[in-house]
Amino acid sequence: MVLALVMAGGKGTRMKKNQEKPLVEVRGKPLIQHVLTAIHKSSKIDEIVVATSPHTPQTTKWVKNAKISIIKTPGHGYVEDMAFILSQDDLKDQIILTITADLPLLTGEIIDQVLNYYQKCHKPALSVMVPVEIFHKHGLQPSMVWENLVPSGLNILRGKNTEQDEELLVIGKIEVALNINSPEDILSLEKLGVNSRR
Repeated sequence: MVLALVMAGGKGTRMKKNQEKPLVEVRGKPLIQHVLTAIHKSSKIDEIVVATSPHTPQTTKWVKNAKISIIKTPGHGYVEDMAFILSQDDLKDQIILTITADLPLLTGEIIDQVLNYYQKCHKPALSVMVPVEIFHKHGLQPSMVWENLVPSGLNILRGKNTEQDEELLVIGKIEVALNINSPEDILSLEKLGVNSRR
């Protein structure tokens, strides 16, 4: 059983908008809707849950209206909220695909590629990374670089609050590189043009 967990509880301060980041519209839809569309197009997801926090009350309302399950986190930060989620008894031993709510180019095909790789790697955790060259090629600013790789916002964990042996999967695609953290990222998305539309 694979659970898609959409992380939508951050403050989103770099967006410099009064609106909650998951609800910022890009290409005519809220960011979170692009991610949920990709999840629905995956053939390997059994359940969807969106993690919200006190920082994202409007997102909570939007997700409820969309009839999608919610888990409310304390909103103390990404790592702390993830630990809170993994400590929940009903998630023990589930395969959890975590996705940040700010990946508007993500596709169901990429989600399936990640899950197929995970099923063959025989490790409990998987982190999807992007080569830093993809960022340079498209004029994007990576948030963090580790040995010429940048975290994508896609990870797989088992539902237990412990450190887990991790496999790395490197995907050299803009679809997993471009997460929207600032107004500049929205401009970068628009410059990509129609070729990257799903």
